[in-house]
Amino acid sequence: MKKNLWKALSVLCAVCVSAAESDSEIYTHECTSWLVFSDLTKNNTNILHKNRDASPRSLMPLKSPDGALRKWIGLGDKPNVTEEYVCMGMNASGLAVVVNSGEKTVEPSAPKADLGTPAIVRICLAECDTAAQAVKKLEEIRKARRYSHKDKGSIFFFMDLKEAFIVEMTAERCSAQRYDHGYAFRANIWHNPDMAAVSDNTYAGWINSCNREFMVIRDLNKAWRTNKMITVADSIETSRDAANPKESTINRTLCSKSTNSASTLEISLAYPDVLSTGYFLIGPPRHTICVPVPVCTEKYHPMMTDLTWSAAAWKSFDAKGYDAAVPAEWKAFEARSMTNYRTVQGQAEKLLKSGKRAQAVKLLNDTAFSIWDEAAKLMKLQVK
Repeated sequence: MKKNLWKALSVLCAVCVSAAESDSEIYTHECTSWLVFSDLTKNNTNILHKNRDASPRSLMPLKSPDGALRKWIGLGDKPNVTEEYVCMGMNASGLAVVVNSGEKTVEPSAPKADLGTPAIVRICLAECDTAAQAVKKLEEIRKARRYSHKDKGSIFFFMDLKEAFIVEMTAERCSAQRYDHGYAFRANIWHNPDMAAVSDNTYAGWINSCNREFMVIRDLNKAWRTNKMITVADSIETSRDAANPKESTINRTLCSKSTNSASTLEISLAYPDVLSTGYFLIGPPRHTICVPVPVCTEKYHPMMTDLTWSAAAWKSFDAKGYDAAVPAEWKAFEARSMTNYRTVQGQAEKLLKSGKRAQAVKLLNDTAFSIWDEAAKLMKLQVK
């Protein structure tokens, strides 16, 4: 009798959690992120990735203004003519930055705080050269009572050529955990010291993140154990994982109904200001083609920035669902373009070694634009 009662209660709990999750399917700001160091990439690069879970659909690549002190590229959205939200990005110094939502907390931000997390990402890209400098900048912003994220904290990832920090924070504290090898990850639950005592999370919120963190561990471990390396392609494949773990009592995947974009930011340890590249999924990951964006990008394809690209991805998403199969021809194109881009990166590195930086920059820009143009045609984008 007790055994049957326990079984019934377990089923009821699973149903209740599933209902709670489905009722809040579109999140204002969640995300799952991971970092991978060069000891695992095996190609003299560090990787920082973010799957963005959020409601905006006006998605586009962004870049620093002309003449900026530190050139940067990013992926985010443009809600109106005057504003740009940078949610993930990297700069020419070799600093990559992303941010996830943290847990609901008993230490909410001040009502008059004026810097949301995308604004902070942008400030760090524009003003910092290293991960340690970005941690210091974040703490300055917090101490000035400018950090704004309402009743939730945040999880910032800062990665450079030598080290990375995952900073879990509220308006009252920053807990920075340093890494210099292997890989690390976060969804939206805290792991660092000092944070558990100020969490006000729910069971549904906790298990939601556990699902996604388990998927990251499983997928990256599979890549490492199969090939003894973790590549950009592995990261992109992981970002598109929409199959719920069979053991899970809730339906919450890495690539879900709320995932609106993703990027793998690859930092070149040799020439970070030219060879570093963001691999952008502009729109729901299974409904858009992944394209390379070198940090030295001088201009974007017009259909990337006039929202034609993301609009097409959302049209496919609405028609087919978040977990639709990625077209085989898209995946074949991604593999070909990656091979081509890697070859050109090698040529650009030779130019850099001989002091021909301008030629290297032009070569990468021309190659990337050609890939974007082919991808736009393959996605059958319509010129506005």
